[in-house]
Order: sequence, then C-alpha cells, then structure tokens
Amino acid sequence: MNTMKENKKRFTMDDFEKGLVLLGLISPSSHAEINDIHSLEELEKNLSKERQKLHFKRTVLAAEIVSKLYDQPTFGRVKFQKLVYLCEHAANMQLAYRYSKQAAGPFDNKFMHSIHTEFKKLKWFDVKIIKEANYSKHTYIPLENSKKYLDYYSSYFKDQDENIQFVIQLFEKKNTNDTELAATVLACYLELSASDNLSKESLLNLFYDWSDKKLRFSESQILASFIWLSQNHLIPDIAL
Repeated sequence: MNTMKENKKRFTMDDFEKGLVLLGLISPSSHAEINDIHSLEELEKNLSKERQKLHFKRTVLAAEIVSKLYDQPTFGRVKFQKLVYLCEHAANMQLAYRYSKQAAGPFDNKFMHSIHTEFKKLKWFDVKIIKEANYSKHTYIPLENSKKYLDYYSSYFKDQDENIQFVIQLFEKKNTNDTELAATVLACYLELSASDNLSKESLLNLFYDWSDKKLRFSESQILASFIWLSQNHLIPDIAL
C-alpha cells in the first residue's frame, strides 16, 4: 500500500525552473517551455479581453442610469454609485469580487474612478462639480453622442431591461441617504445569505460593522429598508 508521502506530488527543480520561465525570469530552453509561454500569454490575452468587455458593459449600464436620472435633483455621484450596484444586482451580474466595503456602502473604486473619463472620451456625458455652501454635487450633462450607448444597451441588457428599469424608477425620487441605506442592506443580505447566517441580529451587526458612519441609521430604519427591498422583490420575501 502506498503511503501518503509516496502519493504526494513532489515539487522538483524542473517545476521551479518552469515557474521562472513562465514568469519571464529565465529564457525557455525547449519547445515545450515555449509552448507553455504561448499558452499562458493566450490565456492572459483572453482574460484581458473579457475584463475589457465587462468594463464596457458596465459603462453602458451606467450610461442608461445617467440618461434616465441626470436631470433629477436627487441624482449625484453617491446615488449614482449605489444605483450601479443595485442595477447590476437586478441584471444578475456578479458583484462580490468587484465591490469593497466603503463608508457610503458597496463601492467599486477602480470602476467609479474611470467612469467619468470613459463618459467624456465616448462623448456620452460630461461631468461638472457644482459647489454649494458646505458640499459639492456632481452633475451629468449629455454630450453629442449621448444616445449612442443605446445600441450596446439593447444588445447587452435586452433580457434584463425590465428589471433594470424597475430599479431606476423605484429609486428615481429617493434621496441619497435612502439609496445608500438600501444598497448597504442589500449587500449585507447577500453576504449573510451566502453563509446561511441571515437573522435580524446578524443583519444589524454586519450593517453597523460596515463603517462608523452607518451609526447614523437606526435599527428601525435598517429593518424597514430590508422589508421594503423584500416587498419590491429585490431580495426574497423573508421574515427576520
């Protein structure tokens, strides 16, 4: 009978050298190593293309949100960020690996820092910062190509459009605080349900652990937002 030690695959010098070749630290010495490098390069190229495609798809979804809400007085940068999250959820796009926990709720730092540049480059929207008293507000202004995203939107989101429009209309008149609250409650629900640990206590604890700035929301507000999300079918109708 083979022992566990005998069954275990041993790491050899050949494995070590192969790793150095793939990292580009030493030159390949055989056709097999050259083929391995080409395979790795092809994989990285395909992954890069997929990332670029996903980024553009998300930019198109963001353009749809801005197009519908840019003239609403409640629409600014924070509400925009939360609506991207909420609409991606409605469109069944994978969320977890892109969003981190920030004070204002789930936030994709890399994407949101690039979106304004993308809008301007494509001539879809310009972004102006208006300073009033003690705060600044981002306003979105349609440019000459502001309708050109629609062909892409129809292609990408034809099957999810009804859900996306529902979310946009649902939050159209909501203020930034209510939108932030709902997005954070949704994120907490998704995390807890994934670990099968959803309860009133775990929801409240996770919400308040998110950031000290969440302390401005009362327990009753958090639970009311959960019920409201359930009633509007953004999460299952579950009693806590």
